[in-house]
Amino acid sequence: METKKLKILLIGNDKENLTAFTAAILKAIPETEVASESCGLNAVKLAKALDPDIIIIDISMAEDNALEISRTIKKEVELQMAPLLFVIDLETDPNVRIKAIEEGAEAFLIKPFDDSLLLTQLKVLAKIKEHNMLIKSQKKKLEDLVEIRTQKLKQEIVKYNKSENELQESNKKFKAYIEMSPMGVFIANRYGRYTEVNQKACQMTGYTREELLNLSTNDCLVPDELSKGVAGFSSVLEKGFAEEEYRIRKKDGQVKWVSFSGAKINDNCVIAFCQDISERKEREFRIEYLSFHDSLSNVYNRAFFEEESKRLNAEQHFPLSYIVSDINGLKLINDTFGHAVGDRFLIETAKILKTNTRKDAVVARVGGDEFALLLPLTSSSEAQIVVNRIRLACQETRIEINKERLTLSVALGYDTKTDSAENFEYISKSAEDSMYRQKLVERDSYHSSLLQSLRTSLFERSHETEEHASRLVSLTKSLGKAMGLNDLQLNDLELFSALHDIGKISIDNNILTKTSGLTENEWLEMKKHPGIGYRIAMASPDLKSIAEYILCHHERWDGKGYPQGLHGESTPLLSRILAIADAYDAMTSDRSYRKALAKDIAIAEISKNSGTQFDPGIVKLFLKIMPS
Repeated sequence: METKKLKILLIGNDKENLTAFTAAILKAIPETEVASESCGLNAVKLAKALDPDIIIIDISMAEDNALEISRTIKKEVELQMAPLLFVIDLETDPNVRIKAIEEGAEAFLIKPFDDSLLLTQLKVLAKIKEHNMLIKSQKKKLEDLVEIRTQKLKQEIVKYNKSENELQESNKKFKAYIEMSPMGVFIANRYGRYTEVNQKACQMTGYTREELLNLSTNDCLVPDELSKGVAGFSSVLEKGFAEEEYRIRKKDGQVKWVSFSGAKINDNCVIAFCQDISERKEREFRIEYLSFHDSLSNVYNRAFFEEESKRLNAEQHFPLSYIVSDINGLKLINDTFGHAVGDRFLIETAKILKTNTRKDAVVARVGGDEFALLLPLTSSSEAQIVVNRIRLACQETRIEINKERLTLSVALGYDTKTDSAENFEYISKSAEDSMYRQKLVERDSYHSSLLQSLRTSLFERSHETEEHASRLVSLTKSLGKAMGLNDLQLNDLELFSALHDIGKISIDNNILTKTSGLTENEWLEMKKHPGIGYRIAMASPDLKSIAEYILCHHERWDGKGYPQGLHGESTPLLSRILAIADAYDAMTSDRSYRKALAKDIAIAEISKNSGTQFDPGIVKLFLKIMPS
């Protein structure tokens, strides 16, 4: 201060304030050269002409104008060395101070102020100016030295500048990569506080950049992941790198899976690259689910059940009850109506088993029509109650098929392990034996009931079929007696005549009742009914004896029939008998697509096809017993 006379420029729109400031400055430092200006544009011009050591701006002038003046001054190269002092009031908005600092203010002076505070501020700012000038002077000397260096040094500078440009370009590319990265990029300090994030990180979390910068690395994790998140971040700080997968909760509450790859940049900076892996995790969970679940019934599969059997076969789970269940008649249902209908029985059974057991019960489909249950901490008497509850629920369940409501019937067996010395395989075998005993008792009655339902359903779909069957029984019985068949053969022939078309239960009703000729595809569909009927008969103990006759009742003597194309006597005798009676009744009965033929015409047609369509020996006998 003693060696240099200060030059100070005052800027403000209140001339009285400027006069007062001038007086206060001169009182504090008498040798000071003070200039003042109330006009913004003139103030900048005056500053450039004066080259002041300190510029004082009275903020009581319009705030925007004051900030604009400071911004303009700081843009002028020759004025950048002069520090700015803003004079403010106590009630000045703090945001204005922040803006002033952003525009280059070095200090503030709050009104009212005393002379000592003003003096101190001026001295400090004067030293700042001296320091700035010193730097400027040193910079000038350095520039002069560079200027006079040798050509070799100039070449080195060129190389350095090239390297610098390359480094800057590399930094730009790196920043661009970070921002344009398809992964979320999070940069945090050693305390886990975010210091920078890219746009993808914002999209991934649903937060804005400003919101994320007020959060820490654990704030987005779901509560169950916090301990894993803390461990992962600590691993990055200690080991320099870590990878993990976490569940995060977005701002809207949605939970997502993300992969995390973190690396330590320095002791106070960690960078993490994160990617949304929700779809991949969903696929993994689905694969895992399918590996342990039956995809049809949505209960556990055999593999999982066997693993759970090992886990639950321990003292803490005793008494452990084992229940096994088998659907009665499922094969007959599958063969009759197709596996899609059979699947409905399986799905309904699984639902009943799940809804009538506790949540800790393990319910699994362990075979085609077999389910098994493990009930930990369940006594034998409690297991009996569960079995009764399941059986009652099944009895009350009706599944509608072709307007026929079929009862869901299951066989159940159980046993209970109460001691670790007992063999679990013995317990499961005991339960299965119990189930099979019940199944043997109920099987015939249930199959008979199911078969009657099928016959009723078939006849309800076509009254003609029922009448046709009745006439065939009478006609084939007459033929059979004339041929000298024994009582067993006659009984089979009667049952066969009544049920030879049982396979039509699976044929589309629109085909069965069609009034016009069948299309090629419809005819192919119709020709499936002997095979379907064969499978139905084989699945029923009551019908096994006539299964082959049903399969062959559309074969021909000349081998042009279906489904196997059998020749001559390779077709079973009862099938050959029915073929003649069936053809005669079909011709002499009204059909949906034509009127009945006269009996003499039908008999002539049978005679005409003797040796081609029909067995000639049976035709000869047929012609004898038919009234002329």
